[in-house]
Amino acid sequence: MSESPEQNSPSLEDDVEMLQTQFEALHIPDNIDPRLLALWLDREKEKIEHSRRKEAPPMPQHYGRRLTRLFSAYIGIGVMCLAILLGLIQRQDPTVVLQTACFAFLAYVVIGFIVGMVAERCVHDSVETLLRDIVKRSREAGQNAEIESN
Repeated sequence: MSESPEQNSPSLEDDVEMLQTQFEALHIPDNIDPRLLALWLDREKEKIEHSRRKEAPPMPQHYGRRLTRLFSAYIGIGVMCLAILLGLIQRQDPTVVLQTACFAFLAYVVIGFIVGMVAERCVHDSVETLLRDIVKRSREAGQNAEIESN
């Protein structure tokens, strides 16, 4: 009686354990925040679990969009202050100055939001690329020689 391919393949726990073992054997630079590594490891475990269940992976979570909010707020507030300052220097009517400052604020909050989204995506992609490169080098080292335990 032949066995199905699913019975011959490693279990979900084996896959997660192998990922954990490979991850612990890596030499990770000191300047990488351990919380970021833990977050990445959790996301990789979720991907393994979803691939085993043949479900679509969950939509990526954006943890607060910190950079997006920061860029949006700082650029918007900076432009608003600049508009008020220029209006006072030119001795314009206060109503016109505040109206111009509010329109400038709204316009540049949107621009700051877009800039923040791009910055956040760039940071996320670079960290993910770095971690994938570390895992790839670890796998290559594991295939060529045994990993030394520390």
